[in-house]
Amino acid sequence: MSLTLEILKEKYGAVMTLEQLADTLSRKPEGLRMALLRKEPWAEDINKAKVYIGRRVYFPVEVIANLLDGASSDINNS
Repeated sequence: MSLTLEILKEKYGAVMTLEQLADTLSRKPEGLRMALLRKEPWAEDINKAKVYIGRRVYFPVEVIANLLDGASSDINNS
């Protein structure tokens, strides 16, 4: 387990909200929403991994940690 993953799991648990992800990336939530509409590889990885619980959207910390560590996420094996 990477240090990034350990830190994110300790702070947020298994999943993050959009607001928490924006804070982690030092962005405003609305700016992050707009950035996730782009067809860039990092945005596509995040969009593929997002999970809906009711009407709320969550992002698995494992995928975010992999992206922050510079590794490509493998959604099917996480």
